[in-house]
Amino acid sequence: MTDVKGLPPAVDPHLPMLMGLVFGQLREQLAQDVPELRPSQLRVLEWLPPEGLTISELAERVDMTTQGCGQFVRQLEGLGMVEVSVADHDARARVVRATDRGRESLARSVAVLDRCDATWAEKVGPERYRVFREVLAEVALG
Repeated sequence: MTDVKGLPPAVDPHLPMLMGLVFGQLREQLAQDVPELRPSQLRVLEWLPPEGLTISELAERVDMTTQGCGQFVRQLEGLGMVEVSVADHDARARVVRATDRGRESLARSVAVLDRCDATWAEKVGPERYRVFREVLAEVALG
């Protein structure tokens, strides 16, 4: 049984529980340094290339429904993080592009993630952390 701070001693933490604790640390740091955005909104924003994407293309990239992605886009547009315009190729389609404010918020979120990476690598050692990331990528990406 693994002893994890904050969990009852009789609980042997399963992987989703441990991942939830790690994500909690990330959410805490993001809330401090990028308070204007929720992690779910950042997830959508980080997939936008400079030239933009249609909402349906963005939805496919982030593995969401077009309707759900459209809701996130409207939230981000309301926050001034993205701009939405009519696509050149189809007047029915809308192209989403990050604004300067969106790119700046995204840059701060990347800095948070980099700091977390550095902290965790320091905690367990750079080699162990490198292997951990490789294994996690292999499991996540197949």
